[in-house]
Amino acid sequence: MAQSMITAELRTVETSIPARMDRLPWSRWHWMVVIGLGTVWILDGLQVTIVGSIA
Repeated sequence: MAQSMITAELRTVETSIPARMDRLPWSRWHWMVVIGLGTVWILDGLQVTIVGSIA
């Protein structure tokens, strides 16, 4: 049993997931999420910088 598992062939798995994701629609809602997360990321970085300089 163990010997057959060692000699098993390695195969490549091919999927169409990247192509399917490229065809998904990109709407205004997606842009709002991206811009909102970017804004929060910048504000969080500023907060860490300010608190780090005070402490």
